[in-house]
Amino acid sequence: MPAMLKGYIDRVWNNGYAYGTGKLHHEQVLWLGLAGASFEHFEKRNYDKMLAHQLNVGMANYAGIANSKVEILYNTLDADLNAREGLLKRAYDLGFQYSQLNRDVLTLP
Repeated sequence: MPAMLKGYIDRVWNNGYAYGTGKLHHEQVLWLGLAGASFEHFEKRNYDKMLAHQLNVGMANYAGIANSKVEILYNTLDADLNAREGLLKRAYDLGFQYSQLNRDVLTLP
């Protein structure tokens, strides 16, 4: 995983806060990753699958969060205004859809 993400995890998701004597109260998590490269570049070496496994299993599941999903936004270094607006809209839509879908599932009798 990228060094900045690893540093965040080491400083924040630690024993007594995210696992161990203390646990996160969250029931779900949506990880949004920003990638400067294309989907094909990530898929070629399974970077997307490895990152999803580390975050879903190694982080969320270990901290007791069973409902975890990774979404990666690709080509984020594009300077085109329309491309940036499209990425922001996609991020918003992913978050909204994930919260609605899982809210409905979590509130079923």
